[in-house]
Amino acid sequence: MVDRNKIEATLKVKEQCKYEYVRYKPIQMNMEDKKDMQTIIKEHINLGLIEPGVSAYSSPGFLVRNHGEIKRGKPRKGLVLSEKKSTIAVNKIEFLGILIDGIGIELQEHIVEKIRNFSDVLKDKKHLQSFLGVVNFAGIFIKDLAKYRKDFRPLLKETESSKWKWEEIHTQRVRELKQVCSNLPKLAIPQDEDELVVYTYANDYRWAAVLMKKTTTGEEPYRYTGTSEKISRSLTEKFGRLAVNAQVAGQVQRADLDIV
Repeated sequence: MVDRNKIEATLKVKEQCKYEYVRYKPIQMNMEDKKDMQTIIKEHINLGLIEPGVSAYSSPGFLVRNHGEIKRGKPRKGLVLSEKKSTIAVNKIEFLGILIDGIGIELQEHIVEKIRNFSDVLKDKKHLQSFLGVVNFAGIFIKDLAKYRKDFRPLLKETESSKWKWEEIHTQRVRELKQVCSNLPKLAIPQDEDELVVYTYANDYRWAAVLMKKTTTGEEPYRYTGTSEKISRSLTEKFGRLAVNAQVAGQVQRADLDIV
């Protein structure tokens, strides 16, 4: 439950510290606003929609129903939920270019369109970085993304524009990425009943992790991540199949992985 005394004490301190009060522009509220806020906090915590802060350095979470009614500066602590930007109990969510529904995860169409709108021939290093930056939004959906990116690495290392040399292989890779991004798969969402295992590996130079799902026939990889873009063929063979965008470090043997 929310600590009512903590809320009141926080407000009291802010009222006493006028300099800090102005400097950090906290929320202005009268006694009625405070009581209303406390009621809303309790209601939403009871419903499980928000939780009180667990950090020793954070205030309890709170909800602002209308930002036009309460002037909000830069909050230093706690959670602010905007009525205009927050939607509760929906069956579809759009987040950072990703569309998530009850079936799976897919890339939003406007990201795909932006990738398709790039020219097949990129004019300079900055143009290439911009293209690859947008492609990264689709990274988790593209199998063997490193295979497409490797031919661009020499261009990304060039510091002088006079040495920029765009070749036919680069144009081909751009076209291939556009084609791949036009037919991206929809990724499955792990279910509550799925038995998931994380294997990790680390040494002085690199680290890697693999999220696996236990099945009736063994284990199936969900996702790889690590400090290198090299795809570990030996790791893939150990686990039996290649996951989407399987990026892990080096030749990691299964014996080196720790179960979590």
